[in-house]
Amino acid sequence: MTPLAISPPSSTPEPDMSSIPQDAATIPHSATAQVLTVCIYINKQASTGPNLDRKKIQQLPDHFGPDRPSVVLQQAVQGCIDSAFQQKTVFTLLTQGYGGEKISATFDGKQHLLSLPVVNSIDYVLRFLKKLCRSLHCENLFSDQPISQRSGGSYHSDGIALASKSHTHQTCSDSVLTWLYLGTS
Repeated sequence: MTPLAISPPSSTPEPDMSSIPQDAATIPHSATAQVLTVCIYINKQASTGPNLDRKKIQQLPDHFGPDRPSVVLQQAVQGCIDSAFQQKTVFTLLTQGYGGEKISATFDGKQHLLSLPVVNSIDYVLRFLKKLCRSLHCENLFSDQPISQRSGGSYHSDGIALASKSHTHQTCSDSVLTWLYLGTS
């Protein structure tokens, strides 16, 4: 059997860069993983409605995140379940998703698990929480803005205000909002 002839490349070969260290400084920006994070603030002064226990809401952190949207959604929904007078009430408002983060509730003598939907955007997290809060009659419970920056305790009438994607680099801290866009998704 004769070996196959290897024809020379038809275009100019790429330069050999194997000796150059490949760290974040030398890898092109488009090749680095793009990270999208979100931070959701908890308005502990908001009406908790008939389903959530104010004392348990007070024990939640001041915000969830900054983290991936799917993680922040899971933390916020789990916070609602954990703060409910009856976990079943919150749990039954949710629909089984596929591939997302898991939440759990204990009722009827058993632990129940549910997967949330896969989340890839901040807007989806905000819309999901807005709908859940409306169903729980605690529409101003979550915010995309730090609560301490609200003037005179006034809140958007529709609960969570959808924020624009024009924010480019902010961090979640005690006084600053939320989102890190290190690239777009």
